[in-house]
Amino acid sequence: MVKRFYKQAALVQTPEGYGVMLDTHTLKTPAANTIAVPHKNLAQLLAQEWAAQGDTIAPNTMPIMRLVATALDKPPAPHVQTFIDYGISDLLCYRASQPEELVAQQNAAWDPLLAWAKSDFGITLATTQGLAPAPHAASTATLLAQAAGTDALRLAGLAHGSALLGSAILTLALAQAHITAQAAHEAAFLDDIFQISHWGADAEATTRLDKIALEISSLTGYFSALGS
Repeated sequence: MVKRFYKQAALVQTPEGYGVMLDTHTLKTPAANTIAVPHKNLAQLLAQEWAAQGDTIAPNTMPIMRLVATALDKPPAPHVQTFIDYGISDLLCYRASQPEELVAQQNAAWDPLLAWAKSDFGITLATTQGLAPAPHAASTATLLAQAAGTDALRLAGLAHGSALLGSAILTLALAQAHITAQAAHEAAFLDDIFQISHWGADAEATTRLDKIALEISSLTGYFSALGS
């Protein structure tokens, strides 16, 4: 961690977009790219993260900064591929065969999301039981790429969310504001929550799920800011 070197973090507008000033210093990414985004609310979230830092700067407390820096410092193609890969092996496609209660919960939570992906984006994902690859259509990868779009900021969020949730479809639904952060968390970790409800939770499992819930909440705020 680096000692805090500024007193104030302020939102600024330039011809290139919205950014953040740390006193007289222009906020840049780790690769030294000046941060200038087209979304005022996104820049405001960045300013809030930097303003909230204590005597030392803790990067792990700045999820919005990490996403923006990733979008500006890295090429978009790997993010698209990550999104596609998680779509092809999407969590929602792999169903339990038993117990019946879990099967019913998966169907109730996941089937409407797959139906939404089909109706809104033309993405038809097959389901399977066990670990065998789901037999998706040849056009699936192309349709996932089209749904992801080309905006670098959005792509960084989609790639991160897909890895976090294990599901491109859940992340896409979150990005489109089709589901809430809580709904995404419950759907992505349905199996874990089911096990906890039947066998109880240990402190480690609870801490892990709570941490992920906070990450999903931050990602939801990030996606929301891209629309402003």
